[in-house]
Amino acid sequence: MKRATPFVLLTLVFFACAGGQPKVSTLVKQLRSSDSAVKIKAANILAGLGSQAEPALPGLLTMFRDTRKPLHDAAAKAIAGAGPEGVHVLSVALSDRDSWVRCRAAEALGLAGPAAAAAVPALARALSDHDYCVSGKAAESLGKVGEAALPALLEAFKDENTAVRRLAAQALTQMGPAVQRRAAEELLPALRGGDEFERGEAAQRLTSMGPAAVAVFLDLLWDKDSDLRHRALDGLAEVGDSSPAVVDALAGLFRDSESTLRLRAAMVLGKMGQKNPGVLARLTPLLKSPELETRRGAIQALGAMGTAGSPAVDALVVVMSDPADPMSEEAVEALNNIGTFESLRAAEGHTRKAYLDRKTQQDKPPAKKK
Repeated sequence: MKRATPFVLLTLVFFACAGGQPKVSTLVKQLRSSDSAVKIKAANILAGLGSQAEPALPGLLTMFRDTRKPLHDAAAKAIAGAGPEGVHVLSVALSDRDSWVRCRAAEALGLAGPAAAAAVPALARALSDHDYCVSGKAAESLGKVGEAALPALLEAFKDENTAVRRLAAQALTQMGPAVQRRAAEELLPALRGGDEFERGEAAQRLTSMGPAAVAVFLDLLWDKDSDLRHRALDGLAEVGDSSPAVVDALAGLFRDSESTLRLRAAMVLGKMGQKNPGVLARLTPLLKSPELETRRGAIQALGAMGTAGSPAVDALVVVMSDPADPMSEEAVEALNNIGTFESLRAAEGHTRKAYLDRKTQQDKPPAKKK
């Protein structure tokens, strides 16, 4: 019998390999290779096998603990893609004594996305991990899990640790606007119907959601319940979102029938304007509004901006200098609050002139009777 030539043998090997992927048992053996390239290639193949890769999980976990990034990354992808058992393996790794392993496990669970829903309790606990890498990656992965993580995040907003609440908000902001709003609205029953303590707690949790709560706060600004409106204003001030929609809504409160709410809205806008020049651009045109209270609110807000309101000094001087304008004295106060050399000089000059005019009037001898 003729022996096969080397060329024939190579051809047979080629067609054998081309016929399909290596068996999982073969890939498991390759994970133990001393050659990193072989191990990475085996892990990459396993990543595409889904739950069929379960027998390889022990070997992948060993490779996952390797601190060399190419090896670790390939193993993480394969474990995350290995179905429920892979998610379980990573969930257990979140309790590892080595913080580096915990951090990488938290990150790897994000690769599974919504399929990592079973890991939500472990990820939620990891939000309070003392290692910021672990807690930060846990927040990212909870955001990638999506809606299934919502109940756990709502619980996290109750946590006394502000860092945990902030990370929960970070996770929520990765989800779609619809999920974010639904999360905020979960707290509305307690905010509307609870006692003072329950309302305060619900308002705090809502505020902890950050930008995700803004839409709900904006709705509450127009509620019939005055307490809710004030809590919404507090929440918007705390979140610090100074987007055009928020600025316009707060400026709309300048016309409100409740004077305290009007003044507080102006103060909140002033605080926002200290950091965002866009607030100034939206307030300055309101100085010419035909509505007296709108003008008053804009002037108060510009004053509350402090030195950040200095670009509006000239416009405020115009208001101040018109003796027939009922907002003249409000403009003086705003110029004093802005506190720049220019604004203080203008306010002082106006006050001195008003004083001298009054004194001149008082010093005039009384008109003689005919």
